[in-house]
Amino acid sequence: MRGPSIRARTLVPVLALLLVAAIAFVWWFAYLSHPRTTTLDQRVAEVASQLRCPICQGESVQDSPSELAQQMRAVIRQQLQEGRSEQEVIQYFVDRYGETILWNPPRQGFSLLVWLLPPAALLGGVVLIFFVLREWRQRRTDDARPASSPEETALSLSAPELDEELEGYRRELEAELAADDPLFQPLHARREAR
Repeated sequence: MRGPSIRARTLVPVLALLLVAAIAFVWWFAYLSHPRTTTLDQRVAEVASQLRCPICQGESVQDSPSELAQQMRAVIRQQLQEGRSEQEVIQYFVDRYGETILWNPPRQGFSLLVWLLPPAALLGGVVLIFFVLREWRQRRTDDARPASSPEETALSLSAPELDEELEGYRRELEAELAADDPLFQPLHARREAR
């Protein structure tokens, strides 16, 4: 009995390894390859991109052209120049507008579901794929095995009840074919004569 080929057994781990390597490369490129020396304008843009514009729907303070967003960017710049950290500036706006001002919901309470559901769904999909592939592999190995030995097949066909039932089906089939096909009638007549 042969199991799955070497190619099939190594395909899934190799693909998983390539996926992990790709994610590691993207993370390294995005975060570690660029020096983190930021100017005041970059810090203002970073803080403003984390805040939702109260007027414009679906835009951050950084992207919004509204007058309120311009005023908020000026407040962010002023507070960063005064030496406040980015988190302190964000907290300043949360205190005035509430947590709805945040572009990304906080990782607490009901909002924690927003952060947990996508990874949980991804993990569930991976587990589902694992079980589907395992079932598929099991079916392939089951299909590769012989259904039964020739002795078992001969014993099962020699049962008198099965022979009578098959003979009845054969007679019905021959009668239907003889009624529809004129070429089959002589053969049917010969069978009946026996």
